[in-house]
Amino acid sequence: MKNRTFQPIVVLVMLVATALAGCTMPVTPAPAAPPAASSGEVVSGELIVYTSRAESLFKPVLEAFSQANPDIKVTVLTGSNGELAAKLLEERANPQADVLINSDILTMQSLAEQGVFAANPSAAVAAVPETYRADDGSWVALTLRPRVIMYNTELVAPEEVPTTMMGLTDPQWKGQVGSADSRNGAMVAQLVAMRHLLDEETMSAFVRGLVANDTQWFGGHTDVRKAVGAGELKLGLVNHYYYHLSKAEGAPVGIVYPDQGEGEMGLVVNSTNAGIVQGSKHPALAQLFVDFMLSPEGQKVYAEQNFEYPVTPGVATAEGVPPLSDFKLADVTLKLLWDELQPTQQAAQAAGLP
Repeated sequence: MKNRTFQPIVVLVMLVATALAGCTMPVTPAPAAPPAASSGEVVSGELIVYTSRAESLFKPVLEAFSQANPDIKVTVLTGSNGELAAKLLEERANPQADVLINSDILTMQSLAEQGVFAANPSAAVAAVPETYRADDGSWVALTLRPRVIMYNTELVAPEEVPTTMMGLTDPQWKGQVGSADSRNGAMVAQLVAMRHLLDEETMSAFVRGLVANDTQWFGGHTDVRKAVGAGELKLGLVNHYYYHLSKAEGAPVGIVYPDQGEGEMGLVVNSTNAGIVQGSKHPALAQLFVDFMLSPEGQKVYAEQNFEYPVTPGVATAEGVPPLSDFKLADVTLKLLWDELQPTQQAAQAAGLP
């Protein structure tokens, strides 16, 4: 999206849907139980999936689903989190999508608050720890992604890398840090967590420090990790799996899981998410799809191909990805991130976040 103005997500997704203001949502029942793909019965039909995930990250698990369900045709529409949110709001009277897969819990919760998603009573959803799902299952996390600092090992020695987020504001890194800007939900969610755990002034000081350090701002993390891997920047603020993707490509990169010391806030974790669209034309297939994403098979693909953290208990991380239990985690829930979004956005905007 070209507009870089830092606006609340609720406003962002409603701008395109202004004409729908005051419309009421058609009330539809929760999705029926999905057909059992393992019963020997042929499961067929068409499924429409909207996703903001990059093709390279979503394609492997989609291919695994299609292999397990060859008679289900899956059509995928891609776009940014904000673009797809606006489209879903426009289509509320006549939903075209069955499932949304996105990478921004804040947009997800905004849509849930506006009734875009149907309740999902699936046992697979209920098995996910309650911190990572809506109470009624209307949204559920699919994978977890902690916020980390990656660095170019040819330009920075390991002992030089900041061990806290606030360390990125040190003047020695002026012009050498890359970060996603206010268009990126993971960045905004991190700021919400920092405001909650450290206080508003500290969070604002972090933003002011990044701006004063001539941080290079990008719309997403792919550009950040490529700039660090190519040696254009020394440090990058990203989700952890971008480091692993760069490392797998042979880039000279290292990683720091920050804020692990006594009195420090711990690792901030965000999520990718799924929701079944209220009024979906194929609710049973939509639930089957979400269940597959949460199944050990689906979670294994996310873990091994994308280096993401599974949310389904018992699924191992990829080789080289340390378990989250190794780290001190920030004491903040995905639900709280939504509750404290608006004041954080206002403070971050005032501090100069582009």
